[in-house]
Amino acid sequence: MDDRIVNQFALFSVMSNSAMAVDEWLFRQKGLYKRVILPKALKWEIRDKLDQSNITERVLFPGLDGLSSWLRRHYSPKG
Repeated sequence: MDDRIVNQFALFSVMSNSAMAVDEWLFRQKGLYKRVILPKALKWEIRDKLDQSNITERVLFPGLDGLSSWLRRHYSPKG
């Protein structure tokens, strides 16, 4: 099994109508989901809390792509 699938606790689902787009189906299911918009000012605080919980690019995207993304973020100036 792919490391990314394991680390992201991936869930596979199947649409009941293969011709329907996912966004169209979601539009019809208004109570099924909720959009959350986080204030920009909280970005680094939320990132820090996710890091403390070990939810990082290194874990979600195993391999060089995840490691390089994490290193770039970790060593870049926060702003």
